[in-house]
Amino acid sequence: MQDFKEHLSIIVPCFNEATNINEFYKRMIKVLNTLKIEKYKFIFVDDGSSDLTWEEIKKKNILDPLRVSGIKLTRNFGHQHALLAGLDIAESKYILTIDCDLQDPPEMLNEMYKVIVKKEFNIVSCQRRSRKDSFFKKITAKIFYTIFNFFSNIKINSEVSDFKLFDNKVHKILKKFKEQDPFIRGIISWPGYKEKKILFDRDKRYSGRSGWSLSKMFNFSLNAFFGFSSYPMRLSFILCIFLSIIFLILVVYFLYWYINGQNIKGWTSLVLIIVFFQIFNFFILGLISEYTGRIYFEVKDRPRYIIEKVL
Repeated sequence: MQDFKEHLSIIVPCFNEATNINEFYKRMIKVLNTLKIEKYKFIFVDDGSSDLTWEEIKKKNILDPLRVSGIKLTRNFGHQHALLAGLDIAESKYILTIDCDLQDPPEMLNEMYKVIVKKEFNIVSCQRRSRKDSFFKKITAKIFYTIFNFFSNIKINSEVSDFKLFDNKVHKILKKFKEQDPFIRGIISWPGYKEKKILFDRDKRYSGRSGWSLSKMFNFSLNAFFGFSSYPMRLSFILCIFLSIIFLILVVYFLYWYINGQNIKGWTSLVLIIVFFQIFNFFILGLISEYTGRIYFEVKDRPRYIIEKVL
């Protein structure tokens, strides 16, 4: 039987979370004490924060160096890469991945742990029953999951994020994936391990502002579909959208002159057909460019993240 260094590893990606770490740590310790788990380790990953996040992590490490580890990345590599950095050093029977903004309540570990120790499921995921987010974030999340599940062979549950508890069997498989920019909640579903969903009500951020800007959300969504982002290659999509707008304007313009009988016979339909098919050409070129760009980055095989310091 494998002898693990810890019974539970808690991987916590952090981006400008200095004001949240203390409260998160206190609440998580309380849950661990309730469950009587003694062999555990916090793995805080500072994903290029610009505030005092790393200083707070160092304080926790000084207080309990055996149970608190810290990883400082050289810059902001993104949430998924921060999780990977923690997964790469974790050595435990169970792994919990959770953000420290307290939108995902640490108290859920009580129920998650009781499910996974029965060994009927390899993964326990928390599914949001409700969320205290803006209308824009709610609707865009709904659109994302709908589109992803429509186009992808791998289905992911709606309103399920990276707030998960899974066993070492799943952890080993995750470490084998070498994509340059992986979509972890998709990868974790790919092997087909048994998964249990637990409903919960998602809270507001405890403090600070979310690191998920509109551009990061957009990029994260495209990475889920294509595997990696390549901004120069995406010019074709931008042109496609731009031409679509021009096409609609031209439709209105040509129809107006057609109704008023001031057009050259056959010219309107000819121009509209040409413009319409050109839009499709740009769209197809955009798709080819996306996949070609992602192959290009995979072939480079650059490090997925760079560690500056380790506690």
